[in-house]
Amino acid sequence: MKRIVDIFSNEWTPEIVWTYIITLEGNENPVELNRDELDLLAFESEAIRLAVADGRGTIESLVAKVRE
Repeated sequence: MKRIVDIFSNEWTPEIVWTYIITLEGNENPVELNRDELDLLAFESEAIRLAVADGRGTIESLVAKVRE
């Protein structure tokens, strides 16, 4: 499953600091033979992790928001 996640500074300025396309897989559900949907928070957390790793800011200074 893919989601586009925008990274903002925690001051909530309208300017986007960076954008990531995050791909995560849900947990396999053997009863229905499909994958469970993931919570949007999982995508936001991964985007924050990548932003910090890329040097875009600190965990305290960044906010992630999944586009809907």
